[in-house]
Amino acid sequence: MDENKNESNAAPSGNDTANTQQEDYKSKYLYLLAEVENYKKAKDKEIREYINFSNVHLIMDILKVLDDFDSVIKAGQDEKVNSLYKSLMTVLSAYGLEKLNVVGLDYTPEIAESIVTEKSDKPSGKILEEIQPGYKLNGKIIRYPKVKVSL
Repeated sequence: MDENKNESNAAPSGNDTANTQQEDYKSKYLYLLAEVENYKKAKDKEIREYINFSNVHLIMDILKVLDDFDSVIKAGQDEKVNSLYKSLMTVLSAYGLEKLNVVGLDYTPEIAESIVTEKSDKPSGKILEEIQPGYKLNGKIIRYPKVKVSL
C-alpha cells in the first residue's frame, strides 16, 4: 500500500506530459492562426483604401477643369458647355466623386473653408454662397468648398 502512495506523488506520467504539451501546441497554433487572419484583414483593408484613393491626384487635377467649366457656365449659361460639364460629372461620379452642397448649412470648419464674411438677414454662421465647390472621393473630402458666411 505504501508503494501506491509514493507512485501518486511521483512526477507526472509521460501521458500527462504529452497532453500538456499537446494543449500548449494547440494554444500556440490557434494564436498564430488568429494572427494570420488579422494580418489578412488588415492587408485587405489597406488594398481597398489604396484602390479607392489611388486616383486622387488625377481627380484633383480634373477638379481644376471642373472649376473652369463652372466659371464658363456662370458667365454665359452655354448649353453645350453645360452638357459637357454634366457628362464629365457623370463619368467622375461613377468613380466615386461627389460634389458637396453646403449652401444654407451652418458653417463649421469640418465642412467648408470660410474665405469671405458678409452681413446678412440670415442667421449668423450660415453659409451664404459657394465661391469654389468642394468634393468628396469615395466618401472622403478631397477638397473643401470655399464659402461666404453670414455675420
